Amino acid sequence: MKEFIVSVMAKDRPGIVAAVSGAVAALGGNITHLSQTVLREYFTIILSLEAPDSLDTETLRETVAAAGAPGEFQVGAAVFEEGGDWRGGRPLERFVLTARCRDRTGIIHRISRTLADASINIEDFYAYVLEGELIMILQLGVPAGVSVPQIQEDLERLAREEGISAHLQHEDIFRATTELQAVLRLGDRR
Repeated sequence: MKEFIVSVMAKDRPGIVAAVSGAVAALGGNITHLSQTVLREYFTIILSLEAPDSLDTETLRETVAAAGAPGEFQVGAAVFEEGGDWRGGRPLERFVLTARCRDRTGIIHRISRTLADASINIEDFYAYVLEGELIMILQLGVPAGVSVPQIQEDLERLAREEGISAHLQHEDIFRATTELQAVLRLGDRR
């Protein structure tokens, strides 16, 4: 079996996941990983799949594209290749960074550059603007040996410079406090 990575973007509508997964199945492929979202009425999906060795990227791309109306799906396909280990073999700890500030040009770049300079990988990033305020939630992979207190200091300095409210927490603490807050809010509804 050969592994592929496929991405699809289209104007959102019901049935796109069914169309894409149906095209993959028709080629004898099995989806092993999938991440999908709708952003400002645009559907996006990236998936990993296993397929027969005889399948090539162009046939895969064309078959998935043909699962939509003509020209509807923008499709990318590549053979999956194991990459180099950017972590240098170090295990990762997961952190969550939440931040908010007045929306303006360059804020996402400043935050992502600060993290990249510290060898921190952004694994998932969700951001949106609401009434002029930029709200961000980032899931981060922090390699062992990276100084979390130093990162917190760097983020605090950036926050002061840019007027950002930012909070970095270990994923376990974020989950525990977020879930606790949800339970407490349920109790308020009585």
